Amino acid sequence: MSTHDEAKAYISQLNSKVRPLAQQTHKILLAQGCTSYVKTIYVGYDIDGVMVAAMYGHADHLELALALPEDAEGDILVDASHLTWRTLPVAALIKAKQDLPLCEVLVADACNRIRLDSHDVNRDNEFFTKSRRERDRP
Repeated sequence: MSTHDEAKAYISQLNSKVRPLAQQTHKILLAQGCTSYVKTIYVGYDIDGVMVAAMYGHADHLELALALPEDAEGDILVDASHLTWRTLPVAALIKAKQDLPLCEVLVADACNRIRLDSHDVNRDNEFFTKSRRERDRP
């Protein structure tokens, strides 16, 4: 099975609310020149072997971790340290088709950062250990 077919299979298994959002997001990433691959619980996207995004399907939304600056802000962006990607510090929460135009802009920004070799986020293990401790506090 090709990586494209694996991604289509992953997306086809999502529920009827999230599937169309994942299909459109997948198209957006491929249109930007990303290559996709599946790793059990997510679809990864890269350009020339450098990770741009990771897409996770949830029950009521799609989560797309992105190669954006750690301080990136936006209506659909959240901190993504819970995902423990060293280079993907924020995630877009895509809950409805109205979120897709903003998602497209964010994906383009992430792809440009990778193409221009300007993406400089690479969190170390201590960041995640500290973040986990802070999340676990009552």
